[in-house]
Amino acid sequence: MKKSLLFLMVLTLATFGFGKTRHLGNYSYINTDGAIHIAVNAAVAAKNLNRKYLPFIAYMGCAVGKMAVVERKSIVLEYKGNEYHLPTMKELRQNYNRDVMDMTLFAREIEHIFPSEMSNYRYQPWIDFCPARTEPRKLAPGDVTLTSSTGVKTKLYFKNPGIKKGDTAVLKVVDKKNPDINGSITIKF
Repeated sequence: MKKSLLFLMVLTLATFGFGKTRHLGNYSYINTDGAIHIAVNAAVAAKNLNRKYLPFIAYMGCAVGKMAVVERKSIVLEYKGNEYHLPTMKELRQNYNRDVMDMTLFAREIEHIFPSEMSNYRYQPWIDFCPARTEPRKLAPGDVTLTSSTGVKTKLYFKNPGIKKGDTAVLKVVDKKNPDINGSITIKF
């Protein structure tokens, strides 16, 4: 009886105590516990930690009954207590010229986000916070609206704060008017 109870306690802790961010394989992570659901493909960033900017592909949507307006400045990467905001497109273009090569690297990575809960969203095809130079038809908006049925798949770039293999960082997304509508995801490099 004691062994069964101990096993059940360990199983419960493993399921709920550490359940926020789930690893999907190949540096892909998902968290659907918050009002804003987030999945991140961090494979290219994790395999190229020597770069000035770290590239990610993020998938975002909202929980049922929720809606969020997410702006560029409300997406941050937290590392060792410091927050790093998305650069402006002007800054990114001036300081980083590997975005087209990143598209090739992303295409080579196995996608582990699908199938997952992120399969339930219709993604806005012309919206990308950080479109590559070869994607002139995509818009780099100041903000994007997320609902329980409509999401966004976007590239995100953050200035590399010195992340090393084995380090963790947290990607946080907050509604621009209501900080209670948010989501976060832990990424291990």
